Amino acid sequence: MRNLSKTLIRIFITSTMAIAFAYPSQAQIVKGEKSLGPKVGYVSKNKSAIAGLVFQYSFSNHFRISPELSYVFRNNDMDAFSFDINAHVPFGFTGEKVAFYPLAGLNYSSWSRHYRTQGTEFDSSDDVSTRTARFGMNLGAGFDLRCSESLKLSLEAKYVLMKGYSTAVITAGIAYVF
Repeated sequence: MRNLSKTLIRIFITSTMAIAFAYPSQAQIVKGEKSLGPKVGYVSKNKSAIAGLVFQYSFSNHFRISPELSYVFRNNDMDAFSFDINAHVPFGFTGEKVAFYPLAGLNYSSWSRHYRTQGTEFDSSDDVSTRTARFGMNLGAGFDLRCSESLKLSLEAKYVLMKGYSTAVITAGIAYVF
């Protein structure tokens, strides 16, 4: 599993670098720009994968809002649904192809803990779950790489501050810009 993660990271970095040097494009954020796309990554709370969909809307050249809906896959008898609303403050550099952005926002997560009933096998679907819903805060940063006028790649790291369920989240995404 660990080798697979390293291999996927290497493939993502290599493809990102290849695309970055192949296309003359700009990462300049313009007012009214929108993007939509999937994200995948890793969550430290239950040491599992996360997948979601993110939408971004730019209110100005240096401010955009980013709502995101995600699912944290079940591992260590825990899974979650998560909804984030983050504010990004992007700054373009390196010829305007790459943008760095700090982020801050709100999170609502509904975590499930699964317990096996006594006397059942591990693979059994006969379990009892307890759901805990909490609000939290997001703090982090990310990079956007503009591959073309209508395609961008992103890499983001954030920490979700939440009572009893704080976690680090690292994601990579691809988005259609319109």
